[in-house]
Amino acid sequence: MTQYSQEMAEYRGETYFAGAEGNDVWIRKIPGVSYATSEGFQTYGNRELKTVAVKELQAWYLETCTATWRGQPFNVVRTENGKAEAGYAGGEYVWAAQNGLEGDQYNGYRATLDVDELQDVRVDRTDFLARWKEKNPG
Repeated sequence: MTQYSQEMAEYRGETYFAGAEGNDVWIRKIPGVSYATSEGFQTYGNRELKTVAVKELQAWYLETCTATWRGQPFNVVRTENGKAEAGYAGGEYVWAAQNGLEGDQYNGYRATLDVDELQDVRVDRTDFLARWKEKNPG
C-alpha cells in the first residue's frame, strides 16, 4: 500500500509532494517530516515549496491506491499508523450513511478506516520521470 495517493518526487534523497510547473517540478515538504535542508524553499502560509529542474530529481511519480471496504470501492488518500484516510468511490449514498461515512451525496463521503479491514488493495504507479526521460534523451 502507498502512504500518499498523490504526485510525489524524490530530490537529493528525500521525498516530497510534487507537481508539474512548465519545464520544472515544484516540490513541497510533507508536514511532520524532518528534512536535511531548507535551502531555496519559500514559505507560503504553512507550506514550504521549491521549484527544481526535472533532471535534478531521482524520482517523480503518481501512486494511486484503491481498495474495497465492506464490499464497496474506496480511493485511499493516505495511510499512517494502521489507519487509511479514504474517499468513497461508490454511488450508494444510503449505504454510506448507514456505515458511518462523513460527508454528503453532493460533496462526497470519506472515512478513516483500519488498514487491516481493506480488501482488494491495488496500487497503480505512473512514472513521470521515465516519461520525461523518454521525451528528453541525453
